[in-house]
Amino acid sequence: MSTMSATVRRTGGDLDVYTGLLLAAFLVLLAGVVSLGMDNATQVEGMSSDNALFGVPGFEVIQD
Repeated sequence: MSTMSATVRRTGGDLDVYTGLLLAAFLVLLAGVVSLGMDNATQVEGMSSDNALFGVPGFEVIQD
């Protein structure tokens, strides 16, 4: 009798809440990564090769 009333998982194109939340979180994460990448690229373009490693311990700029 319990097999007659057992719940069966549906397979279909329905978007449940958890899949929607996972998709939204992925899109927010992707937007953050793209934003940080664009900011980083902008900052690197503004640097000259002389001061690219300025402030990093162990890397001093040697100018001739």
